[in-house]
Amino acid sequence: MKYNILFAVFILLVLIFPGAMAANITITAEPLGGTLNIAPSGMANYTVDVSSVHRNAIQRITVDVPTGSTVDYTLWYGNGTTLSGQLVYQSAAGMCGLSPICQYSSVSIGGNMDDHYYVGLEEIGRIDIVGYGRNEDTSERVFIIYDSTLGIHIPGDAMAFTPVPSGVIYKFQFSSTKSMTSLNYYTNTRKNVEEASNTSLFDVVTEWWNIINQIKDTIIRVFWFFYYGFQFFWDNIILIMALYLAITGAMAANGSKDIFTAIAKFFKYQQKLLEFLLNFIDRMISFISRFIK
Repeated sequence: MKYNILFAVFILLVLIFPGAMAANITITAEPLGGTLNIAPSGMANYTVDVSSVHRNAIQRITVDVPTGSTVDYTLWYGNGTTLSGQLVYQSAAGMCGLSPICQYSSVSIGGNMDDHYYVGLEEIGRIDIVGYGRNEDTSERVFIIYDSTLGIHIPGDAMAFTPVPSGVIYKFQFSSTKSMTSLNYYTNTRKNVEEASNTSLFDVVTEWWNIINQIKDTIIRVFWFFYYGFQFFWDNIILIMALYLAITGAMAANGSKDIFTAIAKFFKYQQKLLEFLLNFIDRMISFISRFIK
């Protein structure tokens, strides 16, 4: 169990780290209820237009390419505006640090380009992602492209971005010098993609953190309420019991024809109190035992 918790914390940290990239770009959260579309494998050219299907939009595009590939692409967004860029993935001469196995990655979108040298093997392929993000320094929405590990951007890897005023991606075209190993794209309604493109992973984590803090504060308030309530009860238990006995004695005497009937009613009230306390203790023990097993 503890290893599952540690793994979950690790994944959460990985999701948070993309918010700490160059130029403070945060990656948008995925829209809920979307559809993952898998393109046929082994293709060098591929075009997708989802605007005619229930007015859908594209949230994210991923492409896996072999070493030595150059991929040119074009995105259509807004009311027909286009944006072009390129992916380059090849082996590199020289050394990457202490390793003689060196790969080169280059990504560009619009007029922005970024590259990265890293340790890697030829023909292992990699995933590039095109999608949405936000420049936290200027509050601008941006389209981004970056290489990734298992679909997750690692700070320091290649990432390029360009500001876009509005609109969502509804069409794309990819053309590769080598057959693409795989190409997938994630779609949803234009409304859901528009909303998700304004919500970064950092926002999602922050929202969940706020909810956790609210739950924590509520639990603390309830704890102190019962703590002080119990403390008041314990400090004044003799007075409370005396008050209870006086009230039940008065209730027993009221309407009783004689002293013996009043005494019988009085002890009957005490019996009901004792039964209530024993039943309450039994239920509490049963409830706690469910968590101890």
